[in-house]
Amino acid sequence: MDISPNVLLLIIAGFAFIIPLLSSKIGVPAVVGEILCGIFLSMLGVSITGEGQIIIDFLANFGLIFLMFLVGLEVDFTGTAVHGIKPFIIGFFVFCLTIALSVYLMLEVGLFGTRYGVFAAILLSSSAVGLTVPTIKELGLLKTDYGQTILVSAFIADFGTVLLITIYTLYLKKGLTMEMALITLVFALFFVIYYVGKLAIWHYPERLSTWFKSDQPSEIGVRASFALLLVFVALAEISNVEAILGAFLAGVMLSLLFRGGTVLEQKLFGIGYGFLIPIFFINVGMHFDVWALTSGGIYVLPKLLLAALAVKVLPSLLFSLRHSLKESLAAGILLSSRLSLIIAMAAIGLQLELIDRTMESAIILLALITSILCPTIFRKMQSPIQ
Repeated sequence: MDISPNVLLLIIAGFAFIIPLLSSKIGVPAVVGEILCGIFLSMLGVSITGEGQIIIDFLANFGLIFLMFLVGLEVDFTGTAVHGIKPFIIGFFVFCLTIALSVYLMLEVGLFGTRYGVFAAILLSSSAVGLTVPTIKELGLLKTDYGQTILVSAFIADFGTVLLITIYTLYLKKGLTMEMALITLVFALFFVIYYVGKLAIWHYPERLSTWFKSDQPSEIGVRASFALLLVFVALAEISNVEAILGAFLAGVMLSLLFRGGTVLEQKLFGIGYGFLIPIFFINVGMHFDVWALTSGGIYVLPKLLLAALAVKVLPSLLFSLRHSLKESLAAGILLSSRLSLIIAMAAIGLQLELIDRTMESAIILLALITSILCPTIFRKMQSPIQ
């Protein structure tokens, strides 16, 4: 059933309104509902062709970029001054052990043969900051040393995954050439903008504070945020690295400079999760290959699920240096949640032919399962702080 892009956008807008209402009642992330919605539309035979497909693909791709921007924005660095650098040290070593264990399972053990290799190992190292934050916040753990250590570990996992995927894909495209050094331009600009931004905030605090007012008529804060996002994305493209790295760094930059600007954050989250990001996830669902899952993906899933838990739970035993064994295991389970990032990375891997439809379908199903089960198990293992 071929429909126009405007009709499809109307359908997506309707589902984007209904899905969060339903998901909150049954206790699952809205993203899960959006992917299932896309699968449902695909099973009904809904499709678009020609120019309409180009429009939807553009909006979905920009939704992916904006998603990575918001993932970076979700990271709260204000707790670092209170809890010190120790959470970063633990998070860094947890991620290093996760990578090492993932590579061992993929390359040495040959969990899936030689088909997916390093790329699949990097995928398994990801986490889900977007699920971690609301879960620990709901339990009153966000401002605690334990909660901050989990949050920082999730951030390092997501940042490390994006960076490693970028380096790996660049290596596959160009090999060991001087062009790989161009990735440093992205980070150089990051520090330059951060330094200039701190100076501007220091010298013009009142003027910049107007960006966060709800009655700001020209929405200069939103415009500046999009400009920052597109600058980093453009630089990433010029440097021949994945645009998602630039988008992620732009979100981190905004979090570092303007954390506490809740009005601006609410507007950006509204644009992203209210419109652009649902298009991406529904589009993922519409391209979900059910036949690939039934023909092979369903057999890959059990091993993938066990590996996804093992590479997070075992390294998280490092938490026992500062917390109890039960808390360490609970942290590992929560960090085993995968959602938006691993799905985004799977989409890139499929485009680059680093994974096939079978693995992509198994990864999407893995994300759906862990995003529901892992936060639920974590809540059962914790008691809210009174």
